[in-house]
Amino acid sequence: MKLKRLCLIITLVLICTIIMKAGDRESIQTSVKTTIDAFNKQDYNTYFSLFVDDKPEFLNIVSPPLYDAACWKNFIEGMENAASVSCHQQDVKIRIYNGNTALATACCTFNWMERGGILNSQSARASMLLVKKYGKWYTVNMHFSRIPRSEG
Repeated sequence: MKLKRLCLIITLVLICTIIMKAGDRESIQTSVKTTIDAFNKQDYNTYFSLFVDDKPEFLNIVSPPLYDAACWKNFIEGMENAASVSCHQQDVKIRIYNGNTALATACCTFNWMERGGILNSQSARASMLLVKKYGKWYTVNMHFSRIPRSEG
């Protein structure tokens, strides 16, 4: 009888864990999507509200290679000078660690049009490190690696 109770308790704990992780996965997907949507709408107040407030870092393969929060904010707000800018994600994968840390990876295509009408496009692999604070997922770190264009 004790063995049956123990098995039942373990089964219930596992079911609750799976349900909680599924809920976290949906919350993370929503956070990632909201971040990209805010960027595409140039709604930078919403965009920056989705980041932790304790010095997030942003890695990129351009110079400077490491942005602190202030440099990243200036860079993103500088996008207002473009006629249009957008980021489209595909193949988003989310891995959750310890229930309060997650890694979201995706392929991205950045498109921007300069005021003179020049259209630019760049593909990249992106990763976002998120942490759960006060029941909400926030971005701690972003990284973009350019995917070189194929010649030919």
